[in-house]
Amino acid sequence: MTKSDERFLLRVADMYYQQQMLQDEIAKKLNVSRTTISRALTRAKKEGYIKIIIDFPYENEVELEKELEKKYALKEVIAVKADNINDRDILVAKQAAYYIARILKSNMTLGIAWGYTMKKIIDAFELYKIGNQITAKNVEVVPLLGTMIPQTAQNNDLRLSYASLLSSKLAEMINGISYHFAAPMYVKDIAVKNMLLEEPQIKAVLQKAKNCHIGIFGIGALVENSSIAVLDNDTKNMLLKLSEQNGRGEILGRVFDNYGNTVKSELNDRIIGLTLEQAIKIPIRVGVAFGEGKVKAIQTAISTGIINVLITDSITAEQINTISN
Repeated sequence: MTKSDERFLLRVADMYYQQQMLQDEIAKKLNVSRTTISRALTRAKKEGYIKIIIDFPYENEVELEKELEKKYALKEVIAVKADNINDRDILVAKQAAYYIARILKSNMTLGIAWGYTMKKIIDAFELYKIGNQITAKNVEVVPLLGTMIPQTAQNNDLRLSYASLLSSKLAEMINGISYHFAAPMYVKDIAVKNMLLEEPQIKAVLQKAKNCHIGIFGIGALVENSSIAVLDNDTKNMLLKLSEQNGRGEILGRVFDNYGNTVKSELNDRIIGLTLEQAIKIPIRVGVAFGEGKVKAIQTAISTGIINVLITDSITAEQINTISN
C-alpha cells in the first residue's frame, strides 16, 4: 500500500467514524463514488486502522435470544431481562409494543388477538406514547376473533381485552384503519355460529384477518385461570378436559397438541374467529407470553411453527431453552 492509499483510508475512516459523516457526504467531498468509500472502510478494517469494540451492558440476553432463534428456527426472539416476576408483564408488553412499532410499514395489515397480555401491549402503546413514533401510513388493524364477552366474565380487565376494542384503540393511536368483528367470540349453539359466518360484514373482516401481514397472539396454558377458561364454566370445563387429553396450549382459543395441530373439540367448534390453520399462514406470527405455567405451551408453539417470533422474559426463555427440541 502506498502512502497515498494509506492517507485516503485514514481520511475516510476519520470522516466516517470521528466526524460521523454519511458515506454519500464523504464521497461528494472527496470526489469519488459511494462504492469507493464503502470499499475503503472495509479495507481500513482489514488493515487494522479500525477496531470495533461491542460493549453491551453487563446484563443482557443477546446470547440466549440467539440460541433460541437457532434452536427453533425463529425469525426473532426478544427475552426481556426480568429479575422480578412481579413486573415482567409490563416489561414484556412494553417490548412487544416497541417491536410492533419497529416492524410496521405503510399499507400493512396487523391482526390482534385478545386477552390480558394483548391488553397490556395496547396499554403500553398509550402509556409510553409509542404510537407517536410510527410513521407508517394506511396501516389496517384487524381483530382476529369475535367480540362479545359473556356476562359471566366479571373481571373488568377481561371485559376490556376483546380483540375489536383493542384493535380500535391501537388503530387510533397509530392513525390507522380499524375494523369491527360484529360477532361473539364464543357461542353456545353451533348453528348460530354457522349462520353468523354467512353474514357479509363478518365474512369481510375474517377475510381481512386471513390476509394479515402480522399477527400478534397470546399463548395460553390449559389452566382454570386462563383468559378463555374464565369466560364461563362451560369453557373452563372443556378446556380442563382437553388438558387431560392431548392438549398442549391454546392460541385464539384454539387448543393445539404436541404437533401443533388443532385438537378437535366442542370448544373449538363454538369459537368464531381465525382458525389455527389460517393463522399459521400469516407471514409474521408474534407470540407474546411468559410464566412458568406457560413454558410447555410456548415451547410447543415455537417448535411446531405456529409462532415464528417470540417475545417473553428471560426467566421463561431460560426454561424453554433447557427443553430438548
